[in-house]
Amino acid sequence: MSLLKSAYKILKVHNLIVEYHTGILDVDSFINFRQNITLDPLFLPSLNYFVHFKKVTFSTNSDDINKYANFMADNYNVYGNRRVALITNTPNQVVSTTLFKMIHQKTSQVEIFSTNESALEWLNSNLHKNEILDVLETLKLSETSSFI
Repeated sequence: MSLLKSAYKILKVHNLIVEYHTGILDVDSFINFRQNITLDPLFLPSLNYFVHFKKVTFSTNSDDINKYANFMADNYNVYGNRRVALITNTPNQVVSTTLFKMIHQKTSQVEIFSTNESALEWLNSNLHKNEILDVLETLKLSETSSFI
């Protein structure tokens, strides 16, 4: 059983997928989550990502980061060429996301942020601070352990 709880919401009008994760992130659970998003009828390969990792502990090493980067590269037509904003606040989160960013630069634009506002600005999103907080709160309250 995965110790990662993840939820997402696709906001097509904002060209954005908002993800909220809590718990312990392992590479296989995260790949499974990523694959499940593509089953959503609203999913488009061109959507940008706002990924909230502030409540996550990464249980990953460099091999896991490479495995995920290879998965993304192998599925470039589905996951590549987009903007990905990773929101973090602990050294554990920053280290893992920085490794991912370094490896993933060939397929997407990835940046790491400590605030929602700076991430939204970089994504060129017209979502306001209160709107993203409402979406995150809804996802936080979700009972789903893998995806919604």
